[in-house]
Amino acid sequence: MLFRLGLSAIFFAAWLSAPAGAQSQTDANVTRATLDNGLRVVIVRDPLAPVVTVENNYLVGGNETPKGFPGMAHAQEHMAFRGCSGLSADQIAAIYAQLGGYMDADTQQNITQYYVTVPAQDLDVALRVDAACMANVDDSQQQWLQERGAIEQEVARDLSSPQYKLLMRLNKELFAGTPYEDDPLGTKDSFDQTTGEMLKEFYGKWYAPNNSILVVAGDVDPPAVLAKIKQYYGSIPRRDVPGRPEVNLKPVASDSFVIDSNLPYLLTAIAYRFPGTDSPDYAAARVLADVLLSQRGNLYALVPAGKALFAGFQLGETYPKASVAFALAALPAGASADGIVAEMKKIVADYATNGVPADLVDAAKKGEVAGAEFSRNSIPGLASWWSQALAAEGKQSPEEDVAAIKAVTLDDVNRVAKKYLLGQNSITATLKPTPSGEPVQSRDLGARSQPHRRPPSP
Repeated sequence: MLFRLGLSAIFFAAWLSAPAGAQSQTDANVTRATLDNGLRVVIVRDPLAPVVTVENNYLVGGNETPKGFPGMAHAQEHMAFRGCSGLSADQIAAIYAQLGGYMDADTQQNITQYYVTVPAQDLDVALRVDAACMANVDDSQQQWLQERGAIEQEVARDLSSPQYKLLMRLNKELFAGTPYEDDPLGTKDSFDQTTGEMLKEFYGKWYAPNNSILVVAGDVDPPAVLAKIKQYYGSIPRRDVPGRPEVNLKPVASDSFVIDSNLPYLLTAIAYRFPGTDSPDYAAARVLADVLLSQRGNLYALVPAGKALFAGFQLGETYPKASVAFALAALPAGASADGIVAEMKKIVADYATNGVPADLVDAAKKGEVAGAEFSRNSIPGLASWWSQALAAEGKQSPEEDVAAIKAVTLDDVNRVAKKYLLGQNSITATLKPTPSGEPVQSRDLGARSQPHRRPPSP
């Protein structure tokens, strides 16, 4: 969910002050530009395959939704496929079907992303369609009434997941009084009160070229692509964008709760508020989470000892100002969570007090760097890697994350462990098996910043 606003003022200034068409390159295959209307463009050339991914990142998400309408950004994401400037919903669906590629979208806490992967020869069409949706959308009441059923099905699907219910409850407690307390998925009640007019107003406030980062990655000729982008996007007027909501975090209040679950096992989690992507502690926190997850670590040792079906540690929801981390254990249905919770707390506290093993830190750093490099192995992965770094995390390039991980020291990890595992309260949450006869819907608690993806159009 998202998978976080946090683009620094310095970063914005650096982009916006660049003259139109000005380019800076981190390497020969990366071209950057800012159009006169404020649209920031990054073109990453990679001849890995004769395909290209266009990913448009609007800097708006769950954070910016109106009070009482937590799914407004998610609803607008859906409605962008229901008709744009000069294109009907049927035409959009037909175009993407004819291209033979893949298109999708997702809404996170601080960004809404639209992406399409097509043969490189069809890039022109993909850019024209995307630019049309930046220029204007229909957002008609009739189209919203048709789309509302689909988005409410997504709500029903996620709410059938006990893990999702647990995450929603934790967000409410860890981030009370901030935009992070409400997931961008939305609710059926809020969608029932939403209108096409409200969506159009939301679009008008946030869907501006100067509130977007366009990433194009693949087997392309960057100068030719930039010329096309100027042609199709350059005439779209920039607009004043509203101020961002503040995120003022309060101290975590210690708590524990139990939620009935239709999972066939008991799942218990000890949740900690970790640093967000804006924090200088974030890289060390990622390494710490990997250390605690290691199968050579003491949490996982609970499994071969016969004390748990699974045990480990995960960095989950990540936002600019904070994230959520969990010590997790699964037990057979009917077991009590008390003993394993006490044991996990002791293991985590011992690591934080006495330090983590240096060899596990080295292994975790290598794993993080390798994972980042694996993102280069596909064109969509490459576009997503750049988009997440630039739009979600406010970095200048994804290599900043890699460099930050490489710079983490054992002392950094131990300092962060003391600060976030001992220096604040935690929340214990348990999913208790309560058979209901309904199908089991599962969701990985540890997947970072799960976006709400729109199912592809037929």
